[in-house]
Amino acid sequence: MLAEIAGLSDEVWNEAGGLTVGQFRAQMLDKYPAMRDKKFKIAVNQKISDDFVLIETPAEIALLPPFAGG
Repeated sequence: MLAEIAGLSDEVWNEAGGLTVGQFRAQMLDKYPAMRDKKFKIAVNQKISDDFVLIETPAEIALLPPFAGG
């Protein structure tokens, strides 16, 4: 669902300075406002991360929609 909103399945995000996950989330929501009403977590280098975590470059960032477990 998030890839459909963005219109692509992956994207290269170049940032000169370090961003926190929260700052990255804010930039994503500015670029893709339709994501504002969607719930998703952000993983940095395959680890779900809180908004205060600093993203060190280079990094792989994934947007994870809610999923059911069992």
